[in-house]
Amino acid sequence: MITVILNILVAVIAALALTLAGLSPWYWSILWAILILVAGQLAVGWVLRRRLGAVNERVQAVMLAAQAKMQAKIQRWRTRQMSNQKAAEAELAKDRDAMIAEVQAILQPLERYRLWIPLLGRQLATMELQFAWQKQDWKRVDALLPRALLVEPVLVCMKLARLWRQDASTEDLRKVFRKATRRARYGTTALIYATFSWMLVKRGEIDEALKVLVEADAKNEHATLKANRDHLANNRLAHFSNAGFGEEWYALFLEEPKVRAQRMRHPGRYFQ
Repeated sequence: MITVILNILVAVIAALALTLAGLSPWYWSILWAILILVAGQLAVGWVLRRRLGAVNERVQAVMLAAQAKMQAKIQRWRTRQMSNQKAAEAELAKDRDAMIAEVQAILQPLERYRLWIPLLGRQLATMELQFAWQKQDWKRVDALLPRALLVEPVLVCMKLARLWRQDASTEDLRKVFRKATRRARYGTTALIYATFSWMLVKRGEIDEALKVLVEADAKNEHATLKANRDHLANNRLAHFSNAGFGEEWYALFLEEPKVRAQRMRHPGRYFQ
């Protein structure tokens, strides 16, 4: 935001200087002001993007390294048939927390750019939200959700999951669901439809859940959505399940899998 204000001030001052000095008529001065503003924004944006890009690459490297380390441990435990599940989950949680601390240390210097880059504060809140979610720090999650950019389906589902845990009304859940799916691209909303339909089934609103899944099938190609639609259509409620989404579903903490292998979710590229 500061960059925009400074560039506007520079452009206005330049236009006034050109006009008062008699170097340019007022209408040409306005044109020069616009060109100076655009050039200034492009120049500053290029410099800031380069700095943010370097930080983003470091974050991606840390996340990928942590993911590889955790997956290697899980694979090793499977090979050796590790019996102490709680000890395994505790060790993975320790690795996760170490990764989060390292990423947060990398992101900390970006705080000084909050006033310089529009939406940077919300981008940082979005990443912090995912870390708080993985740690199940629900107080922190609830504080970050209003400031986060719900740019991915899983983030929308996180909001739905928190509303569910807070016993929000079906209408409140429906508003979030409709806002996220109204103009979404084909094939991007499967998890959102699965989450909302699960909530409707849990509340006994089977007819609406079936309508939602019929709509979901028209906007996505996913076997689990099709199976759940058929189960509801044939009154097989006991067979309704989102297990087909795997860790993507269980990471919402709405249900527990029979056997849980903790994984780190990649945070995505938020600094473009």
